[in-house]
Amino acid sequence: MPSELTPIPSDMSVRVSPRVYARAFGDEIVLLDFGVGEYFGLDPIGAEIWRRLEAGETLARIADSLVERYEVTREVALGDIVALVDEMRDKGLLEGPTH
Repeated sequence: MPSELTPIPSDMSVRVSPRVYARAFGDEIVLLDFGVGEYFGLDPIGAEIWRRLEAGETLARIADSLVERYEVTREVALGDIVALVDEMRDKGLLEGPTH
């Protein structure tokens, strides 16, 4: 299901919803949405993206960091980040965009 939220330009960032609690388990992160009582799990790359989103980094900056660490093109990295962010926004885990 495509997101009905406004697309996020890559030079912007998003905010973590205040109702979300994140807990690291090794390289992964589990998110608890207190608003609906649901858990969400992020693999190591998703966890890295989450930590960078929490720090207020732009989507473009996050993509650049993934390109440096993994064998992926910037276009693929940015596309994957946008898809993950859209999914998390749809679920209410993230808010934004912000400047």
